Amino acid sequence: MRRTTFLSTPPKLTGEIRRFCATLSAAEPVVLKAVPFPGCDGDCFANLPGHVGRFGGTALAGWRVVVWPRVMLHAEPHLVWASPKDEVIDVTATPDRAAHSLFVADEQAAPGVRPRRQALTKDADLAAWMDLADQGEEGGDAALDLFLKVLRKHARPDDPCYCGSGRQMRKCHPLRK
Repeated sequence: MRRTTFLSTPPKLTGEIRRFCATLSAAEPVVLKAVPFPGCDGDCFANLPGHVGRFGGTALAGWRVVVWPRVMLHAEPHLVWASPKDEVIDVTATPDRAAHSLFVADEQAAPGVRPRRQALTKDADLAAWMDLADQGEEGGDAALDLFLKVLRKHARPDDPCYCGSGRQMRKCHPLRK
């Protein structure tokens, strides 16, 4: 299945990913089965309470960790479902529609908490973009210009397009150097 975004679920838990997860929470990172239930696309904080109401169980708060290969690690506040049978399942689709997701439990993760990131490469533009994003300026013109610079440096033509269409970048929104 093709990825719909350049962010993807890490294929395995590397030491670098474990160290990043340790900065998020004292809990161990776990690889969960991702089974997007109908109606559970998009925002986990909006759809999980209804899912719990229909099927029982509880919602667990924490961080979903994804990676932009060779560029950065990204963690966003996320809810997963603890079923009445003591299974923990991610019922919201992952960005890349993977069959699993990486989750770190943390009660402090909530809808208003900003995503956390860690660079995997030394790049001044990436660092500046991450600083703007941490300040809440991710949608501003300066941040978008920096993000496009980072994309031009690190994206490959066959990577999924940054717009989320699922098409290859070279066929959808090619980046001119």
